[in-house]
Amino acid sequence: MEIATVRSFLEQPELARSWLGRLKVRDVDRGLRNFLGIARQGIPPDLLAHLAHQLGERLPTLADPDMALNNLERFFSAARNPLSLAALFERDPEALPPLLQIFSTSQFLSDILVTDPEAYDLLRLTEGEPVARQVLVDELTAEVRALPHEMEILAALRRFKRREMLRIAYGDIVVGQSVSTVTRQLSYLADAILQAAYESAQRRLAPTLGLPRLPSGAEARFVILAMGKLGGVELNYSSDIDLIFLYEGEGQTDGPRSVTNAEYFSRLVQEIIRLLTQRTELGAVYRVDRRLSPEGEHGPAAMSVPAALHYYDVRGRTWERQAFIKARPAAGSLDLGYSFLQELEPWIYRRYLSRADIAGIKTLRRKIEQRVHQQGVDQRDVKNGWGGIRDIEFVIQFLQLLHGADLPSVRTGNTLEAIAGLEQAGCLTHAESSHLQESYSFLRKLEHRLQIMFDLQTHSIPNDPTEVQKLAIRMGYGDGASGSARDQFERDYRRFTTRNRQILNHLLHDAFTDDSETAAEVELILDPEPTPEFIHNVLSRHRFRDIPQAYRNLMNLAEERIPFLSTRRCRHFLASIAPMLLSAIAATPDPDATLVTLNQVSDSLGGKGVLWELFSFNPPSLKLYVQLCAYTPFLASLLISNPGMIDSLMDSLVLDKLPDRRFMEMTLRELSLAAEDLDPILHAFKNDHLLQIGVRDLLGKDDVEAITQAISDLAETCLTEIVVREYEQLVLRYGQPTVGEGLRQGQRAEMVILAMGKFGGREMNYQSDLDLVFLYEEDGNTVPVVESGYVRPRDTTTNQHFFSELTQRIIRRISYLGPYGRLYQVDARLRPTGRSGTLVFSLREFANYFYQGMGQLWERQALCKARPAVVSERMRPVVESLIQDVIYSEPWRPEFALQIADMRRRLEETAKPLDIKRGRGGIVDVEFLVQMLQLRHGREYPEIRKTSTFAAMRALHEKGLLREQTFNELYESYRFLRALENRLQLVAPTAKSRIPEDPTELARLAHLMSAEDPGSLVQTVEQYLARNRYHWETTVNRLAEGKE
Repeated sequence: MEIATVRSFLEQPELARSWLGRLKVRDVDRGLRNFLGIARQGIPPDLLAHLAHQLGERLPTLADPDMALNNLERFFSAARNPLSLAALFERDPEALPPLLQIFSTSQFLSDILVTDPEAYDLLRLTEGEPVARQVLVDELTAEVRALPHEMEILAALRRFKRREMLRIAYGDIVVGQSVSTVTRQLSYLADAILQAAYESAQRRLAPTLGLPRLPSGAEARFVILAMGKLGGVELNYSSDIDLIFLYEGEGQTDGPRSVTNAEYFSRLVQEIIRLLTQRTELGAVYRVDRRLSPEGEHGPAAMSVPAALHYYDVRGRTWERQAFIKARPAAGSLDLGYSFLQELEPWIYRRYLSRADIAGIKTLRRKIEQRVHQQGVDQRDVKNGWGGIRDIEFVIQFLQLLHGADLPSVRTGNTLEAIAGLEQAGCLTHAESSHLQESYSFLRKLEHRLQIMFDLQTHSIPNDPTEVQKLAIRMGYGDGASGSARDQFERDYRRFTTRNRQILNHLLHDAFTDDSETAAEVELILDPEPTPEFIHNVLSRHRFRDIPQAYRNLMNLAEERIPFLSTRRCRHFLASIAPMLLSAIAATPDPDATLVTLNQVSDSLGGKGVLWELFSFNPPSLKLYVQLCAYTPFLASLLISNPGMIDSLMDSLVLDKLPDRRFMEMTLRELSLAAEDLDPILHAFKNDHLLQIGVRDLLGKDDVEAITQAISDLAETCLTEIVVREYEQLVLRYGQPTVGEGLRQGQRAEMVILAMGKFGGREMNYQSDLDLVFLYEEDGNTVPVVESGYVRPRDTTTNQHFFSELTQRIIRRISYLGPYGRLYQVDARLRPTGRSGTLVFSLREFANYFYQGMGQLWERQALCKARPAVVSERMRPVVESLIQDVIYSEPWRPEFALQIADMRRRLEETAKPLDIKRGRGGIVDVEFLVQMLQLRHGREYPEIRKTSTFAAMRALHEKGLLREQTFNELYESYRFLRALENRLQLVAPTAKSRIPEDPTELARLAHLMSAEDPGSLVQTVEQYLARNRYHWETTVNRLAEGKE
């Protein structure tokens, strides 16, 4: 800035005010007085111009330019030589910016510098470098030891703290040292002051009382235990210091006036506290809090180590154990302190947390929350508010108490070190650990900025937006494209606190409920050595018969089998869900068997802890998992036989709809593109989606028609992928098949696969075969394919041979029983000529077979369910038209009804009792009835030509070909029996379509069908079967008599 400009500011105040306004000074009148006050210190115009230039650069970037300028004027006024100070700022451009930053951040530190301006020179020399603890202790104790008078000692302690606070704050505010460095330095400073106060107090008592002695004559040692933030080496700028005072043992002092050690140490503590808390012109050193001492503030000032050990053993409470996580010897005999804490460790870190311990921790947290809420600052209190510092500390201390017994690495009072240790031990995930460390550092820095302003113990974010903007800038935010500093800060604060709260709830509040009646289950999981009586008392209430085996199975659920997964986290979340889990198991027909299956499934899945964690905040998923293990051996065996399906299971638990065919096709195509071996992909894909479908079936989220369609679409997806892969490979060998004659001569001849039976009707169940008929477009020969300039292959063949080999490869790929099991069983017997004929036909041969009269009635009836499953869009209408023409080309004759009835009778003769499919009145009765009506009326009503039995019944009803009552009864019956067939295959995979005789299987089936009991289920089934048989016989008779 030019000298003339500065002179104009001095001569024309309005120019100066305008300049200050541009520098973001809010009170320009006061700012002008500050600037003029500096100018009056005898600063030459050239130096004043340079200072004004520096202010112009720095003030707009500060949190509070007004505060900085005001403090700078005070600093100049207090300086011995303001001219030298201004010259320093000109000579060293780096001298002023740190000073302004301090002046804008902390009025408390500004006041210290104004009181002692020379202290800034020392600050710049040290650059706020951290100092070792012992260096601080030695320096202060040596200084105090040389002072004869108490007032000098009081002043020395306070001056030392002020000087070191300046150094630490400089490292924090100017250098940008980490939160852990700053809090460690503040804690070391407190340690040094405590040691100096202790030695001073001891020297003060010595002339009259002497030294305390044990009965052996040895001097009785004394230790000051730091608790809370000081104990964790993470002290704030304006923290109380939580202290416990202990001495070695009882005895007498050896001075002129001998007193008991208890009285001596009581007076010693009083003297120490007075040295720290007495207010002088320099204020107090620290506020001392003794509430964590045995019996609190009303107990003895100091307690002997034996008495303290007895107190905690007999009367110690959970909150005191939690507090002792942070205990650390800070002054006096550190050896005595470490020895005491070592003896106390088994009490602090018990082998397990009881339900009373967990309840105690949660109760304490709720009390703090309630107090903050009553004060109305729960969203703005950085320490005790929602998602604040205490939330992080609570969850970390809870995990330390839970795991500290067998994990010495997590026994630390420092929160950041504990977070890292808990992650390393597997008690926190990496994501949780990373967030908590970042969030804790953010919140502690925020707490520092709030407290350092006036050296006050405050934790609340101001409500005034202007003050929040200042705070945000002090936190390092700046206005920019992402919004104002205040907006950015508020967003980050909400993000950190919200996630903190989620983690606290996830690991403590939500994980462990307050149900006192069932909390014994939690204790059973956490207790490493429960008594046999306790095990029996807990498990017998859940209907287990073999209690020892049930306990072993339960403990197996608490252990991860995969080495890199955390058993501790697994046990933690199993304990949290144990009451719900055991209650759900107890509600199943056979709790022992359910727990065995649940063990097998969980071991196969791997990552048990992830499951328990999911169940802890999603109880419906837990209930479903137990049902899956208890009632659906089919799905359970799917999981057991295919290890590692945990992601598939978790997807199925949260799936909001059945798999869509188009999505399945896209997914399988992507999975298969670069795969050399298709088999493992196909089997995994089928298993994943069968699990998803089965789970939704188990939940009753979809009706039987939707379930069977989804199973059919899954089969079609797998079949299509196999056809594509096998076709591509065979083309490489023989070339591409082409049409030999006609309008499409020379063009690619296509394959068509007809889905028949339940596959054709898109109504497959879990164990349906694939009924297939293989066709191809037209005879001809293969032609070589030109690929990258090369003609492949050299050998060609006929279309019939090509498609015959392709068919065999497809069938082999689908039905081969390999290491992954069998994908599907293929049944090609519904093709023309049945078992004895060739596997594949041209469309011309297929049509001629029927047009020339070789096709039988049962074959035309089977074609009622024929659907082109693998076909191009060009060929689809051609094939569909051909099928319809073949079925309905021959007029209906009444004797057809008797022939169909005869076929039905032969199927029934091979059925076993209570076979709901082929037995009397079973599913086949309804399907044959519908197909018979389609054959009878399909020529006249094309709308009823549906491959789905459900859709065909609806169409027949709409056309008046099924009477209202008949339709309603058949539709209801068919829907019930098809659902029963599906559930039957889930419950008893080997039973196929027969109601099981085994009582347990029947009970499972009754549960899945929501029947009151097995007997009522059987009765309902018999009623439906009888109704179906009535309608079947009635329809056959009417059609045979020509009445319809």
